[in-house]
Amino acid sequence: MKISLNKTLLISFISIILISLIITGITSTYMIDKEFNIYLFKEHEEKIENIKSIINSAISQNPVSPDFDGVGLNKYALAEEYLIKIVDANNNLIFDTGMYPLMGHENNSHMNMMGHMMGRMFGNSLENYNEETYTISYDDKKIGTVTIGYIGPSNISGEAIKFKFTLYKSILISSFIAIIISVLIGIIISRQLGIPIRKITTASKNIREGNLSIRTNIKTRVEEISQLSSSINNLASTLEKQESLRNRLTSDMAHEIRTPLTTIKSHIEAFIDGIWKPTPEKLNDCYDEINRLHSLVENLEDINKLEKANYVLNKSIFSLNDELEKIINSLIPQFNKKNLKFNLNIKDNIKVFMDKDKFKQIMYNLLSNAIKYSYDNGIINISSYIKNERLYIDVQDFGIGISSKDLPHIFDHLYRGDLSRSRTQNTEGSGIGLTITKTLVEAHNGTIKVKSDNINGTVFTIEFPLSKVLKN
Repeated sequence: MKISLNKTLLISFISIILISLIITGITSTYMIDKEFNIYLFKEHEEKIENIKSIINSAISQNPVSPDFDGVGLNKYALAEEYLIKIVDANNNLIFDTGMYPLMGHENNSHMNMMGHMMGRMFGNSLENYNEETYTISYDDKKIGTVTIGYIGPSNISGEAIKFKFTLYKSILISSFIAIIISVLIGIIISRQLGIPIRKITTASKNIREGNLSIRTNIKTRVEEISQLSSSINNLASTLEKQESLRNRLTSDMAHEIRTPLTTIKSHIEAFIDGIWKPTPEKLNDCYDEINRLHSLVENLEDINKLEKANYVLNKSIFSLNDELEKIINSLIPQFNKKNLKFNLNIKDNIKVFMDKDKFKQIMYNLLSNAIKYSYDNGIINISSYIKNERLYIDVQDFGIGISSKDLPHIFDHLYRGDLSRSRTQNTEGSGIGLTITKTLVEAHNGTIKVKSDNINGTVFTIEFPLSKVLKN
């Protein structure tokens, strides 16, 4: 049977406290007993010595007929609850307190049931009566014997029993209070941990069921729970954004594929019905639409490649200058369609250690975008340079630019930006080109940044570490 986190934490917390209190109680009781018994034994020895001293004082004052009452022996015995009996050398009784000093023990032990139980526990009963016998000497001659009787191993008094009982009672009360406080603290802590985790679990279930708009909104001082909550929120936000982009991609792709298919279908129907003759011009129109479909399929394949993120770099050393010139020359027909001019500015003769095909793909994607979104008769600047021991490549156009709303997301997976931007320029695509470009740049340990506005156009900057650059 599974137990909730709240109960698990509470049970664990209480168990730890109880174990700690039991260990503390046992240890404390043992140490109190040990030290208290040592103290009582020493005190008992001192009292025995005092009794001997009083007896010796009485004998020194009158060796023939000592006055033990006069020196306070009877009072001392009564106060300290000792039975004292003194006999002379002929075993004649010369002093006896009787049982009266021990009546305090008997009365105290039977005062009430608790006192009786405690008296029995600590041996405070006449059944535990003990005696010690000592020789009385004067001028190195034995003149008698004293017998000292007492209760228990060290004549423990009623006050001592009461004090000891008070100590145990205070430990018991303190333990009880500690348990109550611990339970309250355990409940508070378990709630502080359990409630946020339950909310996170609920949010996770909602995300699994497709409710991507759910957010945890948990306020806690526990760092791990706060990080977990943020991770769940970021996951939901990312999935929600990706879902939106996928839906948009599906809609856009359906629209893009429908258009060439409709054109091809209408042309073929016209050929079949004899309305049109299959002239080279009409067949070329169909061919162009087929090429357009082929391009869309390639874009979908690019998406699949990005999903797998399986880019294996085949690096080699080549001239950056020569490669840039080849790429630009291959794009001259596209420049000419829009009557675009380009400026190639390369300050250094640079050789790089990169994957040449991937580098071509990076530059083709950036330059294709620059051509798509440039105005007719515009200019595109391509420059490369080394600064602060890093290689930089800039691709700048002066076209319609990217809106501030779209700029933070242009490298996001499947993001196509403002639809009006594409429709104004009659461009098409899957929104995967810049994502692939960023992935390829980062595969070379580089970074790509963009600055753009609707007035001054756009500039993409690629930055590679100098370790990947070989300069002549």
